[in-house]
Amino acid sequence: MIGKESKYISNASLSEVLEILEKRKKEKDLTYEQQVAYDHASKFAGSKSTEQKLKKGLEELGYLSPNAIVTILNLMPKSEMLLRQILASEKKTFADEDVKKILSIVNQK
Repeated sequence: MIGKESKYISNASLSEVLEILEKRKKEKDLTYEQQVAYDHASKFAGSKSTEQKLKKGLEELGYLSPNAIVTILNLMPKSEMLLRQILASEKKTFADEDVKKILSIVNQK
């Protein structure tokens, strides 16, 4: 897509990507890259309703960026170590109780 400018940039979870690509697939054939993304999203995306519930719970905590929330939703970490690796990109430290709150929300699914 050289020479094309993005009008809207945001983070999208796998279920949102799947929804977008399903709409495009109905309109026209997907490009190779879109088809690969569609295949990946269809294999690993969770249910939209569960994801929205988890996203709302993570947003209510108030200390996670939208990028971190989407990454957590896509990876669904089960261990504290993996969650801490995800949160390392936030450039701030999280208390043990904050990490445990996040894990408890993720494990509610």
